[in-house]
Amino acid sequence: MINPLVSSLNKSATLKITALTKKLIRDGRDVVNLAAGEPDFDTPEFIKQAAIEAIRKGFTKYTPSAGMLELREAIAGKCRQENSFKANSENVIVTSGAKYAIFAAIIALAGEGSEVIVPSPYWVSYPEMIKLSGSKMVPLVCPKEKGFKINPAALDKAITGKTSLLILNYPANPTGVTYSKQELEGIYEVVKKRKISVISDEIYEALVYDGRKHTSFASFPGADAFTVTVGGFSKTFSMTGWRMGYLVAPAQMVSEISKIIDHTTSCASSISQKGALAVFGNTEWPEYIKNEFQKRRDLLWEGLAAIPGLQPIKTQGTFYMFCGVKGTGMSSVDFATRLLDEQMVSCIPADSFNQPDYIRFSFSTSLEQISKGIDRIKAFLKKA
Repeated sequence: MINPLVSSLNKSATLKITALTKKLIRDGRDVVNLAAGEPDFDTPEFIKQAAIEAIRKGFTKYTPSAGMLELREAIAGKCRQENSFKANSENVIVTSGAKYAIFAAIIALAGEGSEVIVPSPYWVSYPEMIKLSGSKMVPLVCPKEKGFKINPAALDKAITGKTSLLILNYPANPTGVTYSKQELEGIYEVVKKRKISVISDEIYEALVYDGRKHTSFASFPGADAFTVTVGGFSKTFSMTGWRMGYLVAPAQMVSEISKIIDHTTSCASSISQKGALAVFGNTEWPEYIKNEFQKRRDLLWEGLAAIPGLQPIKTQGTFYMFCGVKGTGMSSVDFATRLLDEQMVSCIPADSFNQPDYIRFSFSTSLEQISKGIDRIKAFLKKA
């Protein structure tokens, strides 16, 4: 008999459409992929070489369940220097992808009878992870009129005696918005006053545009004592298939979360950890990839903004652009389905992000492909 909690889970809409897109491409179809949730850049050569050297030297055994000491020390050093909050190796767990770091933290910090506040629109996996923890998700609606961002007063009102956790994601998937230090401060004051924990999902931290600076939530005074900061290597260093993520949290939380790692994955891949260790000290690649994505963001933004019926939101971070389609007279599902069928352009309908009438476009593809996609969207809407 299947566990009812598992039966209640929804399939990932983003992975489903991504898989269909890749199948069409394998079948020889000329698909413009504006659905991808991963960079199209190859993993940098210096990372590959570090992993190859690890294999050649026989570094193919289990590591400590929390990860290699050298990697944990490097992550902690990054948090101190770049993110401005206290951390040492005892505060770090290396995980098999940032997604698993979030899952393990939710399992450890939420449970039956508790509530988890999730700003909406939200990434598709948060609700399903919360279901598996046995806790209840409480969506906190963040309307377009508020920039799809948390209003501190609304957050304060949503917190009850059952609230154990707030999931904060910025730069945000799917909306592409992020928070300034001043905006985060209002959220911090509420959380500190109401004494709840925070999972701060900052996987896209390096991909912020137009001169913006990323501020880590844990950098506010005392916030590191109740915050789990989640990061990784997949988005910035194009390492999605390497499955490399991490979390940084108070030592007591790390001790409890480590038990979940012990009895599930045992540890992250030793070879991938060696590859991840090679990224530290390299500032050229993150700057390069950010600049390339900003060029793509600009092209997609200008193209979509010029098409009647579309209402794109100018991306502040990530490699996604949120776009309203209500003006086309189609639902987001109809729009995405017909666009793929009729013009071979794939995108993600935002219904699964709890935001009907919107589409998530990814600009994680070449300028040439983005231009082709814009032309096909124009042709699609002229015929619609």
